[in-house]
Amino acid sequence: MKQIGFKAKVKKGNVTINVSVPLLSFKEDDAFIVYSPALDISGYGDTEEEARKSFELTLEEFISYTLNKNTFQLELTRLGWKIKKRNILNRYTPPPLDELIIQKDYLSSIIREKDFHSYRETIQLPA
Repeated sequence: MKQIGFKAKVKKGNVTINVSVPLLSFKEDDAFIVYSPALDISGYGDTEEEARKSFELTLEEFISYTLNKNTFQLELTRLGWKIKKRNILNRYTPPPLDELIIQKDYLSSIIREKDFHSYRETIQLPA
């Protein structure tokens, strides 16, 4: 499978931090889905490549919306992320996947019932 990094085009600020997050890819009905448990967002499409592109757009919208509403760090905290104030290079730490499986019924049902594969991707978040 071709691995690509996800970059959101952020309009506020120009410093970004690379963060590695787990992604799950699976098929549901006739659609391919790429889901990020750490961000609780997904993308979908007729092919896995379309689902990945859809996910990238969803990620961009998530970041842009929460930055515009000044809720970016609040939303990450709500999702279980750890945020360090002083260490800019390692500012954001996503919640561990095993904790998310316990907390999210939808995620645990994906793991139990779907034919999926998981991989890690680097996303860029604004500092």
